[in-house]
Amino acid sequence: MSEFVWSEPEPLEDLHLPDWLLTTAQRRRLKALLVLVLVWGLVSLMHLLPVARWFTIGLATLMVIHINRLFRLQPPAPPPPLSWDPQQELDPEAESSEAKLPALPRVAVLIPAKNESAVLPRLLDSLAQLQYPTSHLELWAIDDDSSDTTPDILREAQTRIPHLRVYPRQPGRGGGKSGALNEVLPFTQAEILLVCDADSVVPSDFLTRTLPLFAQTQRASRRAVGAVQVRKAISNAGINFWTRGQVAEMASDSYLQQQRVAVRGIGELRGNGQLIRRDVLEKCGGWNEGTLTDDLDLTFKLHLAGVDIAFLMEPAIAEEGVTSWQSLWHQRCRWAEGGYQRYLDYWPGILSRRMGVAKTLDLWAFFISQYLLPMALVPDTLWVLFTGHSSVLLPLNALVMGCLTVAFYRGLRQVEGLQGRQLWWRTALGLVYMLHWLPVMIATTARMCVQPKRLKWVKTVHHGAV
Repeated sequence: MSEFVWSEPEPLEDLHLPDWLLTTAQRRRLKALLVLVLVWGLVSLMHLLPVARWFTIGLATLMVIHINRLFRLQPPAPPPPLSWDPQQELDPEAESSEAKLPALPRVAVLIPAKNESAVLPRLLDSLAQLQYPTSHLELWAIDDDSSDTTPDILREAQTRIPHLRVYPRQPGRGGGKSGALNEVLPFTQAEILLVCDADSVVPSDFLTRTLPLFAQTQRASRRAVGAVQVRKAISNAGINFWTRGQVAEMASDSYLQQQRVAVRGIGELRGNGQLIRRDVLEKCGGWNEGTLTDDLDLTFKLHLAGVDIAFLMEPAIAEEGVTSWQSLWHQRCRWAEGGYQRYLDYWPGILSRRMGVAKTLDLWAFFISQYLLPMALVPDTLWVLFTGHSSVLLPLNALVMGCLTVAFYRGLRQVEGLQGRQLWWRTALGLVYMLHWLPVMIATTARMCVQPKRLKWVKTVHHGAV
């Protein structure tokens, strides 16, 4: 296969977002309460009126059709990597090293870091090995008022990595990770922005294999690619049950992402290892500082603006998984609330079908399975316990469990290369591990209905274990 030579993507002059999409969301608590009341009321109605159970059967039928397409289609092959000769940049006799390079985009790697001394050296070492001309590469480490040795590590790294720039945030600046990224954005000059968490490990061929997707238009939707997300891997996979569960979770999530993009559904950003076109990001108002999950929030804004998010299984970016139930609970509650917030914030755009029919259907299917069904499980269980009725959600719950089983099985086979008994064992482990999502989602949606302010963000502590 011939190598790919970069060609500049067309500017998106027609990209437009309504003003309401760029403003802070209001009345989330009221909207969350209304959704919960509607879900409980609908479940109760189906228990009181047997004919209403046909709603569940009809919904399950529609989801079967969508899931059949999801698992049946094959994703397109990724484009070949970028072609460039490293000697062109290093040749001292060249009149202009940059002029002799092919038309490559400038890339800025953004690394938000707050008290990350345990993991930063590993990430910086991997970024120093990137196969990309340093004349086109910016490395920005954002020291978010760290109180450990993070500033010392960054100063030492600058002596080894000349193109590493350190941006120190002043104490008291808000916005969390989103605020740090927005603050350094005006100082960058790149067309493509890569966000890396401090606990990442980036493969050396990361940029040469991901950047070609920006120069292409998605074949199925004919929309421009505004962002690219790669698969996330767990670097400390063998520590305990929780890290092994996260390996299975990441494998299934990556498989579903790959298939959702193949059926023209929703490709999603995952925070770490995401690449975004600068012009698209700026027209979307940058990163939202009023949300708990900047990546999921930006996902919706990109799709509502009319661009696609591409996904790549390889290369993968490694990150450190949490190692205890307490850490997992805090992290997933934040993910659950942030993921749910975006539906409450952007529901007018979703209902107006700005994303298109295929994306809207895909979005509803995953909203029901990820958020509404866990909410509905509580009233359905109460009716079963106190009246002796059979569960009205059984068809949907069975369908979701079957879908998860296939996703874990195929994801682990594709990502980890497992076969036979070991593959089935790891699939079963993943399904047991994913049961944590039910109490997480139930507790999160209940709290959002009564607590006036958003969940306090609890930083995930990284230990540097591999």
